[in-house]
Amino acid sequence: MAYSTKSIDLSKKMKLVWACHSRMLESGEHLSGSERIERLRHLAADGDEVHLIAAQFDKKHYSSSVSANLHLISIPIKYLPMFSTIIYGLTLFFFLPFYLVRVRPDVVVCDQSPSIFLVWKPILSKLLNFKLIIDVRSTPVSSGTRVKIIFHSSMWVAKALFDGMTVVTPLMRDEICHTFSIDPNWTGILSNGISEEFISSEEIVDSGRILREQLGLTNKFVIIYHGSFRLTGGLIESIKAIALVKDEHPDVVLFLLGSSDRQLLDLLRQTIKENKVEENVFLHGPVGFFEVPKFIAMSDLGLVPLPNIPFWRYQQPLKLLEYLAMNKTVIVSESPAHRIVTGNSKNAIYIPQVTPIEIAGAIQYAYSNKGRLDEWGKIGSGTILEKYVWEKVNADFETYLNRVRTSNGRNCQKTELRID
Repeated sequence: MAYSTKSIDLSKKMKLVWACHSRMLESGEHLSGSERIERLRHLAADGDEVHLIAAQFDKKHYSSSVSANLHLISIPIKYLPMFSTIIYGLTLFFFLPFYLVRVRPDVVVCDQSPSIFLVWKPILSKLLNFKLIIDVRSTPVSSGTRVKIIFHSSMWVAKALFDGMTVVTPLMRDEICHTFSIDPNWTGILSNGISEEFISSEEIVDSGRILREQLGLTNKFVIIYHGSFRLTGGLIESIKAIALVKDEHPDVVLFLLGSSDRQLLDLLRQTIKENKVEENVFLHGPVGFFEVPKFIAMSDLGLVPLPNIPFWRYQQPLKLLEYLAMNKTVIVSESPAHRIVTGNSKNAIYIPQVTPIEIAGAIQYAYSNKGRLDEWGKIGSGTILEKYVWEKVNADFETYLNRVRTSNGRNCQKTELRID
């Protein structure tokens, strides 16, 4: 891939259009959607003109985080299993070209789900002089056949037609580039970021203390997990771990904050009942993006028990970054996804395997060091401020976008990078 300086004024702010997949912003319980809004809001606050297009979502939910340069476009498509992705993709196939003609963007970014429908890209990008990039947040290695087919089809279309790719971690980049024979230089790293709401402050600490009292957890040792509940996410093992420590430490509480489908919620409730930990495990429904910090603040310890399997191995759990920003020591599984963030710092208590015994051992270790957890946790905010605040993350993103904008051609095959 050769790069040359084209007649583009990089000092001018960009026009960016971002097309999300279905359900990303559907409701407050999809906190990753709020993270997306926050990313784009900070770009808009910095002067870029940003347009976000997604299948049906409640714009009022994000009204407090919208800036003047951020335009939200909600396409009225309800979620239907198997069909919503196709309907949304077809909608973008017909609708997006007209929108791009009106907006005249510099860069268009889309998630992998709708990318297979944007086959008009070569003709339209020449007419309007924009670049099209695919953004990959996860690889569905352990998902069903349908999801894998969509993902692989999207990647092959992007490799053939698009101008670049962003991924969440270098490890994910290496995995995808190896699988699809893509030149790593064609890609950019688009890390998750942390908003100022999650940077620990006296106000948040006070709100957490009040919430703790309201929930009757004042004299408890609270371990929090928040986000989407998944069968492969280590939650069943974590509940069983609580059963192993409750007799010795009856004040230990596992607080699960989030949502899932009815089948998994029933399984979690059944596991709680079978292990007789009704007084030690709390299932709390999802809350809005701006409510999450006080729930983390009220807790003593964060939990990220995602096993070291292909689906999780190269991701970057947003919950981990949020725990660190809130000065929380965390229990994490031994996985590249976690090591790349926390390294060998004392604020990370690693479990070699995601089993009830290993998790219970980590809980007992944390409990015996209760007086040190606050001191250890302060390491995390330093990591966040150094690498994961929006100013840093978006600066790297804009550098990559400018590199793509000045690219002479779009060869993504594995070749040696030449900079002219």
